[in-house]
Amino acid sequence: MDTIEGQRTVKATSFREATAEDWEYVTKLGREAIQKNAGRPVIDLLRSQKDVPNHGWQINNYEHSLQCATRALRNGETEEYIVCCLLHDVTQDLNPYNHDKSAADLLRYHVSDENHWIIANHQVFQLSFRDHSRFDRTACERHRGHPHFEAALRFCEHYDMNCFDGSYEALPIEAFEPMVHRLYEKGVQGFHARHPYPPIAAR
Repeated sequence: MDTIEGQRTVKATSFREATAEDWEYVTKLGREAIQKNAGRPVIDLLRSQKDVPNHGWQINNYEHSLQCATRALRNGETEEYIVCCLLHDVTQDLNPYNHDKSAADLLRYHVSDENHWIIANHQVFQLSFRDHSRFDRTACERHRGHPHFEAALRFCEHYDMNCFDGSYEALPIEAFEPMVHRLYEKGVQGFHARHPYPPIAAR
């Protein structure tokens, strides 16, 4: 039986019923789909936030993300860094109290260790810039001495805490989609090269 895409489906209705040939086939199709659609799901997630509330700020989180990425692009940052700026808050509404960790997890296999750490910890670092608030502005000091400490502060200063300007002309999401695809495609290729099927030897 063929699917709409012209691909046959296996007869197995459970993992244990699947034959060795079934596993070869579905694994191949799955990996091809991941490669083809690299970056598309995370862009779709960000695009779904276009009409979220702004919670009193001049712009909402979607526009904030575009502004962050646009500033990074115009300042000559690397493509990887620009994508990190675009996606650093992509899980804000899904996981508001730990969104930095969940956003970083979506970038884990696609960016450097430094950029991953920055995104994974930016939530505590941006507290440093919340002047006149009751938040703990010294909270990031527990990371003092970490090799990426200053880089995380720089990210929050230049591409997070200052990106709520309603008069700033940010680029549309379409300007960043090719960047996201290239970054994710490279990450997928690298992951599959490091983890060929089967990814873990049988014990």
